[in-house]
Amino acid sequence: MNRYFGYARISTPQQSIERQIRNILAAYPQSEIIREVFTGTKFQGRREFEKLLKKLNAGDTIIFDSVSRMSRDAEEGFTIWRIFSAKELILYS
Repeated sequence: MNRYFGYARISTPQQSIERQIRNILAAYPQSEIIREVFTGTKFQGRREFEKLLKKLNAGDTIIFDSVSRMSRDAEEGFTIWRIFSAKELILYS
């Protein structure tokens, strides 16, 4: 059975994560939402994101409200995409 995960990230606790969650659930109401507060220029070190990567199986879907929540730049985005591709995941942004 394929599972759906929405990943919502903010950089500081003062920001609101609710818009991201609302947008993800509007399109994919069956999604389990993963929330993270993390600031940094690389995806390494995002604890919740790393936990999510470990539990994903081939055919699972991961949804980001915006590509900027996945990566900061094209190089990092491509690296993450390669990880998802190797795991045979489905990606929506």
